[in-house]
Amino acid sequence: MFIDQESFTDEETEEVEQRSNTATVEKGTLKEETRKQKLEHSQKADDFDDDYGVVEDEEELKEKEDEPQPVQPLKFADVPAHFRSNWASYQVEALVLAVIAMYLLNYVIGRNTNQSMALEWFDNVRGLLEQQFALVGDDGVNEYPESSAAVQRETDCSYTVWCSGRVGVNGMLIQIRTMKRQDLMSRIMGFFSPQKDRITFKVKYTPFGSTVWFKFYPKGEFQLELDPGELDSFVTIFGQKKAVVKQHKDMLDLSTYTVEKKSTSQFGLPPSFALYTEQVEATYAIFEPGVSAILRKYEKAIEYVHISDQYSGPKPPEGETYTRLPEVVRLVQFSLNLDECRDKEAQAELLHLMFYVVDKVRKFRLSKEAKQKADKRRREVEEAFIKTTHQLRQEAAQARREEKTRERKQRLLEEEDPEKQRRLEKLEMKREAKAKQPKMKQLKVKM
Repeated sequence: MFIDQESFTDEETEEVEQRSNTATVEKGTLKEETRKQKLEHSQKADDFDDDYGVVEDEEELKEKEDEPQPVQPLKFADVPAHFRSNWASYQVEALVLAVIAMYLLNYVIGRNTNQSMALEWFDNVRGLLEQQFALVGDDGVNEYPESSAAVQRETDCSYTVWCSGRVGVNGMLIQIRTMKRQDLMSRIMGFFSPQKDRITFKVKYTPFGSTVWFKFYPKGEFQLELDPGELDSFVTIFGQKKAVVKQHKDMLDLSTYTVEKKSTSQFGLPPSFALYTEQVEATYAIFEPGVSAILRKYEKAIEYVHISDQYSGPKPPEGETYTRLPEVVRLVQFSLNLDECRDKEAQAELLHLMFYVVDKVRKFRLSKEAKQKADKRRREVEEAFIKTTHQLRQEAAQARREEKTRERKQRLLEEEDPEKQRRLEKLEMKREAKAKQPKMKQLKVKM
């Protein structure tokens, strides 16, 4: 069968054209629908912008961008005036500088005042000290120290002088402790709680010697170490009532041995004095007519005089006690107020009195009955102390035993192994049974 080639080509061409037209129509329809959707979406967005003023804001922003921006003028910061022309701006700094200057000025003046006071006191008594001691002002370095180095400065308110070479005395250390005048805060606090200058004379104590300790106010004290057996067994204190009562309350030896308060009139003492003594015999020996006359003359200058062969310092704080017998020293302690005896003559007379008392108590010996009574009293005090400390030691040992028992029981409860726990329990029961058994002494009888 023969088909015309030309007619087939025409039909095919028409079919291809129809298809392309259909595709074109469909494509145009799709574009039209897409454009309609975009228009609808744009319309909704325009409606939303109209409702909330977005279009107006954009237009205003464009207008502002188109407008020329004005040039801002330069502004200079306000700088404060110079220090010399504006003092009010530096009030705090000026106050701080004034305080620092005041502190430095007070430091210089206070240090010089303390130093001049120490040197003045030493110059007043140096001649007497050189009469009593072979060496005054030993610095511990040079074999022959210079006189200018006699007073050694430890701090701005503390000075020391060492003296040695006297019969019956090994040496004496003088510590001059003044008020802290170089410290501004201490000086201000001194208006509320007044303090006094102190001059301390001390010698290192050895357990084989006796000690004599003098104390001055404002405030001075000195201690001299005597040879063995230089002070007999007695304790006494006398002086101003307020100071004596305070010392009797605070010092362990006074509250233990001097229980009874004695009358001062029979010894020729001033009426403002109080007296506590253990041995009346020793008190009569000390208060000779010459001694009583000087005590009456310098009644206000003398705070108290404390003589003791059992001095161990102040009492322990309340609730505390000594665990062993305290170490005691034999001393004579004078407490003097130098504000009442500033002149050189009064200071020399009081120092002569002190050294006279030192020699007096060194040479004095109690009678046989008084000595036996004093020794018996000291044995009773020692035995009472041993009993008290023994009871305290027993209480401490009992507390340690209870603590160990608690630890063993706690270890028994914490043990996880049943077999080991049973063994520990048996051991604990044996310990308890042994502790409950009465203690019996085993005696050996020789046949």
